[in-house]
Order: sequence, then C-alpha cells, then structure tokens
Amino acid sequence: MQDATREMTRETAISLYEAAEHRHSLRSYTGEPLPEDLRQKLTDFIEKGWEPYPGVRARTVLLEGTDKTKKIFKGVIGSYGAVQNAPALVAFVVNIEDPYFYEAAGYMGEQVVLYATRLGFDTCWIGGFFRPDAAAKMIGLADNERVVAVSPVGYAKKTGMSGLYEGLFKFGTNRGQRKAVEEISYLEDTVPPRWFDRGMECVQIAPSSYNAQPWHVFYHKDGRISMSATQEYKEKKLVYPGAPNSSRLCCGIAMLHFKVATRALGIEGRWLPEEEMINPIATFFVPGHIAEDLDVL
Repeated sequence: MQDATREMTRETAISLYEAAEHRHSLRSYTGEPLPEDLRQKLTDFIEKGWEPYPGVRARTVLLEGTDKTKKIFKGVIGSYGAVQNAPALVAFVVNIEDPYFYEAAGYMGEQVVLYATRLGFDTCWIGGFFRPDAAAKMIGLADNERVVAVSPVGYAKKTGMSGLYEGLFKFGTNRGQRKAVEEISYLEDTVPPRWFDRGMECVQIAPSSYNAQPWHVFYHKDGRISMSATQEYKEKKLVYPGAPNSSRLCCGIAMLHFKVATRALGIEGRWLPEEEMINPIATFFVPGHIAEDLDVL
C-alpha cells in the first residue's frame, strides 16, 4: 500500500513534465525485455515514487514476459487493435470501496506512464480491451480490489508493417486533434495567473479514451480551481453495478498533468476530492500569496 503522505517533489514534476510532450500511444512492440538498470528504476518508482490521490487505496504492479502480456491483451476489437508482443505491462489496481477510485487510477497511472516515457519506454493506456480477470489472477487481488486499466511497457516497432498497423488503429480516433484550451477551461470574470495557463497547456495534451478530453477546468473568482467530468460513458462491463462513469479515470489523468506542470513551476498545490461524487469532482488548492512570476524550468 502506498504512503498517503508522500508528495511529488519538484524534481520529479520536472521530469514528468518533460515526458508529457513525448508520450505517444503505441501498441506493437519488439518483445525485447526491459534493460535491467531501467527496469530497476521503473520498479523503484512504482514502489515509492508516485504521489497518491487522497483517500484511495491504490497500487501499480509490473508484470513481465510476453507469455503473460499476451494472455491479458485481447484481439482486434472495434477501432482498436491488440497490443502485440509487449515484454511487460503495468496494471493499475484500486479498491472499489473507496470513492474516486477511477480518478485515483488515472492520477497514479499517468505518473507511472510518464516516468516510463522518461526512461525511454513506449506505453499505451488500455482501459477496456484487456482481460482484467487474467491480470487479477496473475497479480492476486485483495477483497474489493480491481484492475481498472493497464499499459504495456517496452520498445515499440515503428517501421514497416508495424507503422501501418499503428496508423490503421489510430485512424478515426482523432489522434493529435486536441481541443483548444478555451474549450476545456472556463474563467469566472477574472484573469488567471500565468501558471494556470501553463497548467492548462499540459492538460490539453493529456491522453483520454478516444481522445475525447472529457473534462472541464474552472478558474473561480476567488482563486479556486475545480475539475468536472463532461461525459458519462461506461465500459461495456462495469467493475460493479452502479459504478461511476469511467471518464473520471481520464479526469484523473488530466489532474495529474495540471499538477505536474504547476509543481514543476514551484507551486505546491494539490487536488482534493469533493465530498459528494458529483461535479465538480475535485478542487485544486494552492498556498496563499502565490507569486505571479513563473520560475524558469
């Protein structure tokens, strides 16, 4: 179980911020095992390097070997394809008794994905087209734990037929087409500080299912910043009857991008979930008297 008091350092934030622009979703891999030195760094980060989302028991598990990953990833379905020949994957595990488990999975998982990117690995968020039962069997879950998403980790094939494969499965998903910052944020009769703009630029490139960007960030006149989910799509098979909409996992990823950018600038803010599971789902709190001038990255 993670240390709930662990907070992101500025050094870590800068590293993840630099990785955010380079992260791309790739599904076809070489099968080459993770180099031991980089594998150890990734393992260390998984164990003690990421900042938890408040109030949720969550963990990341690294599974290695193409014999394992091929049992977890499904075949071609709809507009997406199977992950091929991945040498490893990270599974994002949450306790569904805790509120905001989806946000926690996105917030935790994107830290691991960006750190893997920083190490030079390729990744891809997979939230629907994998076998959670197979992953659960390999991991061993406690009561009320669920694997809600996974990501392959390794070196992707990027030439020849593999390039065509990636292109075919990106067709129709609006890859690279991002909403303008003005479409995903709202200002309440005020001009926000420049660090808010930098945070929103990082939110703009956050990954989401079908690249839908199902979030809205609100800058209030009193300086509060809130996050709301704008869509209510669900998986075909819910993690339990009446589960909240899975777009909230994407919101967790977006919250992480905002935190990474602002923390890299020296701002020690944090997301705190709202008490009720309705919009807004979380509010970003920062210490008073934040300087207008941005620190230099």
